[in-house]
Amino acid sequence: MQAHQDVILLENDQLQVGIVPAVGASICSFKYKLDNHWVDMMRPTPESAISDNEPGKFSSFNMIPYSNRIKDGILVYKAHSYQLAINSADGHAIHGEVRTRPWKVAFRTQTELDLDFNSTEYPGISWPFAFTARVRFRLEANRFSIITSVQNLSSEEAPAGMGIHPYFVRSLTEQDDQVIVELPVIGVYPGETPIPTGRWEKVPPELDFSSRRELTAEFVDKCFRVECRPAVIEWPRSRVRLMMDWDPVYQHLILYCPKDDHRYFAVEPVTNCNNGFNLANQGLPDTGTVYLKPLEKLEGTISLTVSRS
Repeated sequence: MQAHQDVILLENDQLQVGIVPAVGASICSFKYKLDNHWVDMMRPTPESAISDNEPGKFSSFNMIPYSNRIKDGILVYKAHSYQLAINSADGHAIHGEVRTRPWKVAFRTQTELDLDFNSTEYPGISWPFAFTARVRFRLEANRFSIITSVQNLSSEEAPAGMGIHPYFVRSLTEQDDQVIVELPVIGVYPGETPIPTGRWEKVPPELDFSSRRELTAEFVDKCFRVECRPAVIEWPRSRVRLMMDWDPVYQHLILYCPKDDHRYFAVEPVTNCNNGFNLANQGLPDTGTVYLKPLEKLEGTISLTVSRS
């Protein structure tokens, strides 16, 4: 991607990250210096996605104040039903309220960037509880950290969640012919659609990525319960290894391998499972739903560390 006036570039001698505050504080590039050349580790973002405000085409975007889907766009909480904006092709509310809206720069250096969001400043937000959010990006040597927080501004307790949606490339260079993943999965949510039909269950062999395993081109869109140990992505031919670790608040992980584009795949650390707030309201345990009292804050760090063998 060429230089763009809306892109803030963070860079050191090993990593380079492009961020677009105007489009949800989304990441438009994540590169690693391999043999003295910058290579894309995340899906590169087309110029048109920036000008057309299309975060779904970015390298990664933020999901706040919830991740993935809320069934039929109806949030049920404490006997109240709230209609959220339907923004997915399958008729659900998806990925929160912040990814298409501009954020404000609060702090910036060559390797650090803080961006702020206040829901009360934007018309058309369908989430019924006012909130603020902050995302802090940090580069340090071969480590890229994303520190996310969301704070309840409303006068009542509110459910909250967050996550990121990074798309990784299957090939760093032309010589790459496979990608290996190891994910700390301990359970998977049942159902033939992205809306779970119940509590997480034992992971079947075909979805068990708890040990090193080649990621094939087969379609996957599953929400997993995870334990707090790193996920690993490896490109054996390039001898590059990415380790993704996160704070314990991120109890879930989405693995998404698209049907129609086998160049990329998504590994998404998130706090809540799909439709988790509604499932929790129905009494289902362990959905990752967090309840914030007025002015209480939810915060967590996700870090990506790149190395070469």
